[in-house]
Amino acid sequence: MRAMALSELVPGCGLEHVSVTGLSEDSRTVVAGDAFVAVRGQTSDGHLHIGEAVRRGAAAILCERAPADTCVPVVEVSQLSLRRGEIARRFCADPSAELHCVGVTGTNGKTSIAHFLAQLTGLLGGRCGYLGTIGWGFLEALEPARLTTDDAITLQKHLRVLCEGGADSVAMEVSSHALSQGRVDEIAFDGAVFSNLSRDHLDYHDSFEAYGEAKARLFAWDGLTWAVVNVDDAFGAALTQRLAPDVRRISYGRGGEVGWSDLRFSPDGIAGWWRTPWGDADFQLALAAEFSVANLAAAMASACLVGYSFADVAQAANSVSGVPGRMEFFRKAGRPTVVVDYAHTPDALDQALAAARQHAAGRVICVFGCGGDRDVGKRPQMALAAERAADEIWLTSDNPRSEDPLQILRDMERGLSGRVPAHRCVDRSDAVAQALDAAEDRDLIVVAGRGHEAFQEIGGQRVPLNDRDLVAGLLGVNA
Repeated sequence: MRAMALSELVPGCGLEHVSVTGLSEDSRTVVAGDAFVAVRGQTSDGHLHIGEAVRRGAAAILCERAPADTCVPVVEVSQLSLRRGEIARRFCADPSAELHCVGVTGTNGKTSIAHFLAQLTGLLGGRCGYLGTIGWGFLEALEPARLTTDDAITLQKHLRVLCEGGADSVAMEVSSHALSQGRVDEIAFDGAVFSNLSRDHLDYHDSFEAYGEAKARLFAWDGLTWAVVNVDDAFGAALTQRLAPDVRRISYGRGGEVGWSDLRFSPDGIAGWWRTPWGDADFQLALAAEFSVANLAAAMASACLVGYSFADVAQAANSVSGVPGRMEFFRKAGRPTVVVDYAHTPDALDQALAAARQHAAGRVICVFGCGGDRDVGKRPQMALAAERAADEIWLTSDNPRSEDPLQILRDMERGLSGRVPAHRCVDRSDAVAQALDAAEDRDLIVVAGRGHEAFQEIGGQRVPLNDRDLVAGLLGVNA
């Protein structure tokens, strides 16, 4: 167990005689010997939980304002909420400096790009960790993640674990929240990838422009050496012009330096042709949707910039598998095909349904919802996207959180024109089951919005519900 004097952790505090063996900013996870980092968050204030941290064995308290009395040493740190990453980096011995760190940001595609890059690295003989929406660690044994991009202390701890596990690189999803809140400020990113920008998180960011600028922070990173940017996206195309002269830039997309052509879709995947600055090659992928090709192109460009040869990368790409809950197909003879996808923005839903259409023999049916306590204005836009691209839709719950699920459905219905049959069913499990029962064998059903998520948030409770397991159970196949 690593121990560090508080005077090393917070230089100038004068507490050379006090050592700590861990850091935590959640009082519920404090163990004996930890320093509890008390900061004010969006929904709670760590200063209110100092007593609990002490009862659980905290050896010291780092805070922005000292409590009236406590029996353990206290260090007041100005702007601690901004400095906690620095403190954690110091305690964890600067793990990102030992890794080739790649940050992936954008509205959609982050998970697939980071996951594909980690897969490619492994297939090419490297050892790449992954941090993101579907977990953290090495792909063969991911641990659950609380957020797309964890808090600053947790990130540094995870990076240290990856270093000790033999990682030479890490592919990390970087959310706009994490960038605007400084959670990743102490991570030494070598490369950055931008996927796209469309409406999301406007409940948090003041405007769409502010949302974009939060993403753009990653591409002005101190020490960044390369960037891979989607130039099919208008924001991405403009972003390439803002990169520092010493940052090597590679564009990807239909109009990018790394692109694709001659796509042929089949029930088994996609075939086509890569064209890149390093050479061209044909491909046969066990993936669905052109946006999967785009995400893989971004990962391939990143792997080449890390130092792998294009010939090796192109060959490895043919062995890449899909990401759980991302355009994941479930098939059984004599039953409708079902696709589980994480699409939870209007743009992502539109793309997912368009992709499903390319693989469908019959109608395309969509089961989807919208999250509670989030951007209300997105709800009718989601319904409009589904109605525009599907032949039949089922409005149901996503994660209602503290809101009335029926009110969320009413908000969604404001975007409907009546062009296609629309059904309303609050219970998500029932909605999927009813859609499956009503569909014909040739139809394809897209269950969108939650992907890999294992719990549904309803009324302050986390209720077990995994769309992948639900669909597999209804069809009688393996997830």
